[in-house]
Amino acid sequence: MTSSGFDTNLSLLQWRPSPLEMLRHVLTEANLARHWGDEPSRVLDVAGGNGVTAVRLATQGHEVTVLDPAGAMLSTAIQAAEAHGVADRLHVVQAAAQDAPEVFDGHEFDLVLCHNLLHYTAEAAERQEVLRAVMAPLRPGGLLSVLGPNEHFGPVQAVVRDRAPDLALAELLAEAGEWSEPLTVGELVASLATLGVQEVVRYGVRCVSDLVSEEDAENPAFMADLELLEIALSSRMPYLLTARFYHLIARR
Repeated sequence: MTSSGFDTNLSLLQWRPSPLEMLRHVLTEANLARHWGDEPSRVLDVAGGNGVTAVRLATQGHEVTVLDPAGAMLSTAIQAAEAHGVADRLHVVQAAAQDAPEVFDGHEFDLVLCHNLLHYTAEAAERQEVLRAVMAPLRPGGLLSVLGPNEHFGPVQAVVRDRAPDLALAELLAEAGEWSEPLTVGELVASLATLGVQEVVRYGVRCVSDLVSEEDAENPAFMADLELLEIALSSRMPYLLTARFYHLIARR
C-alpha cells in the first residue's frame, strides 16, 4: 500500500499523518525489514495510541495488538482498522506498558514495538523496568524495536531550520531538570544488554528531513526522492548519530 493511498483513506477519519510523520513510519519499517522476514507475524505495539503504526502493519498481513492506557486512543485505532478492512487483524488492550507481563502471560509475539515511550519516563530505573516488561511477551528469537527522539538533534534543528542559534546554544548547554534524568542511547544499549538480548543495531530515522522547509515537505516528488535518501542515510555513519530519531533493533 502506498503512503498516499494510506493518507487518503485516513482523511475520512480526520486522522491524516503529516508528510514527516508518514516518513517516520516508512523509514522505521525499512529498518525493520533488514532483520524481519516477509511472513505474517504477531506484533505487539506498546503505547501504540491511535494505531497509525498498527494499522500499517495489519494492512501488510500481520496480526497486531495495541497496548495503551488511553481508551479514547484505542477507539480511534479500532475505527481506523475498520476503515481499512483489517479489524480482524488488529486487537487492542487497555493497560500500561509495565502491565505487559501480566496481560500477556508467556512469550507470544514475534516483534515488540516500543516507540516514542521511554523518553517520558523520569529516571533510568523506570526505563529499565519498562524495557523488562515489554520484553516479557517477546518470544525467543523475536525482535524488539525501540524508537525515540535523539538527544543530539535539537540544537541542529534550532539553528538550521528555526534560524535560532541562541536557542541552539541554550539547548546544548541545558542541564537535566530536577524531576528527570537525561535519556541517552548509550544508556538504552547498556540496559538492553543486561536484559539478555543479542546484538543491538542502531539506525537513524529522519537524518535530514526535519531540516527541510514545510513547503518542500508538501511536495510529493521531493518527498519521494527524500525517502530514498533517508533510507540510504539511516545506516550510515555519522548521519545516524544526529538523526531526529534513534532506532534500536535487538533480537531476544
